[in-house]
Amino acid sequence: MALIVSSTSAFACSAVYVGKDVSADGSTILARSEDQGTGAYNKMFKVVNRVENVAGRTIDDTNGFSYKLPATTYKYTIVPDSSTCGDGPYYGACTNEYGLSVSATISASPKENVLEVDPYVEGSLREAILPGVVAATCKTAKEGVKLLAETVEKYGSEEGNIVMLADQKEAWVFEVYSGHLWAAKKMPTDKVAVFGNQFMIETVDPSDTENVMFHKDLFTTADKYKWTNKVNGKIHLAATYGEPREDYSNMRTWMGHRLLAPSSVGEYKTDTYYPFFYSPDKKVSALEVMDVLRNRYEGTKYDASLPENKDLRVIGVERQSQIHVIQVKDNYPAEISALQWLAFGNAEHSVFLPNFSGIENTYAAYQVDGDELNYEGAYWKFKRICALAEQNRSFYGQGVKDYWNMYEENLYADMEKAEKEMISLYKKDPKEAIKYVTNLHMDTAKKACVDADKLYDELLFFIMDRNGRTAKKLGGPFVVSSMVEEK
Repeated sequence: MALIVSSTSAFACSAVYVGKDVSADGSTILARSEDQGTGAYNKMFKVVNRVENVAGRTIDDTNGFSYKLPATTYKYTIVPDSSTCGDGPYYGACTNEYGLSVSATISASPKENVLEVDPYVEGSLREAILPGVVAATCKTAKEGVKLLAETVEKYGSEEGNIVMLADQKEAWVFEVYSGHLWAAKKMPTDKVAVFGNQFMIETVDPSDTENVMFHKDLFTTADKYKWTNKVNGKIHLAATYGEPREDYSNMRTWMGHRLLAPSSVGEYKTDTYYPFFYSPDKKVSALEVMDVLRNRYEGTKYDASLPENKDLRVIGVERQSQIHVIQVKDNYPAEISALQWLAFGNAEHSVFLPNFSGIENTYAAYQVDGDELNYEGAYWKFKRICALAEQNRSFYGQGVKDYWNMYEENLYADMEKAEKEMISLYKKDPKEAIKYVTNLHMDTAKKACVDADKLYDELLFFIMDRNGRTAKKLGGPFVVSSMVEEK
């Protein structure tokens, strides 16, 4: 008899932002883990092609909301749910042909009395289609913010969300507090951020129209109902509209400080409003961002491997489905503006694979649909390794982590060479550059899927061979034979 469980949509994610001035290679980094209600939740990776002058099309959600598209829409990538999951497409992370990248969303909740005044609107905009709406129709981050604002004000929002958008010039964060109230802020180029499911925009200056946007009634509504919470004479939006801080989300925000700016925090305190943006202690690489999204509070008294912490909500939770790290680079052609690293399964025991935006298609394993186990699909190939490794993290999992870490480091070095080739080709012939990055994606994904199958077989054999024996007698953890040449 099959066990049938409900698959809750992406309601509990974690996000990372790194400004271009404090990233190791000068890229703006948007990153997020998409965490589901269950671990077995198939995700795909696809390209949506540009459409010229075809009127009457829509992007449709399962809640009845339908967004009318313009006659011409742009080419963009998506990381959708399988079509059988039943709760909308959930595009997740998008990069488009004009250099716009979108990560959507981090779910967040306002105070209860906020929804009494401005309740969510059933059958309106949700994160299920939100990133696709923006990527299909907008060329810049600011244009994306304005579109989201217009859509929320006109149709309403069915949920509280935080969206990150970046182009080659600037990055913005957009927060939806209630059915119609919202605020957006330009993200600083010299700061970083890590946060869980809680509103984060702090004090803002309403007159600073260059760096802040908001619903026209945002401040007057707060004053009218006596919600306004000010710090140094300025309204603190997270404290005014967001629900009180709690360990579930706030501990992840605190951990971000410990990882990227340990000098900025001391011991964790539940009620503290940790700064949204802060200076890292050193420049941050994409590889380090990947490790942030794997973190389980190691090195602290909250380490999830300790029995007393088994119920804590960590960043690297086992029910991650897709995790992306998007590097937006100023020196890339706009059409290939981003290098997106994508991991399926759990970041802790999976691998981030690189994809330059602008690719014409994705590898076949990324397009395997359905919510039933299918080892032809990339998600299932990587997720099954995670499922085994996490049965015993120190004995089975460490070898997997070491192997994939070496794999990522080699790919990172490879992409530094590949980007130079891509830029050179683009100057000569853009079509050749697009062909190059597409072939590179295909080759990289194919090899990783083959290597994942081999890794799974080795790990399964190791577990089967040692079934019933104790780790103490075996003399060490699972170690894979090298399938990656060290650089």
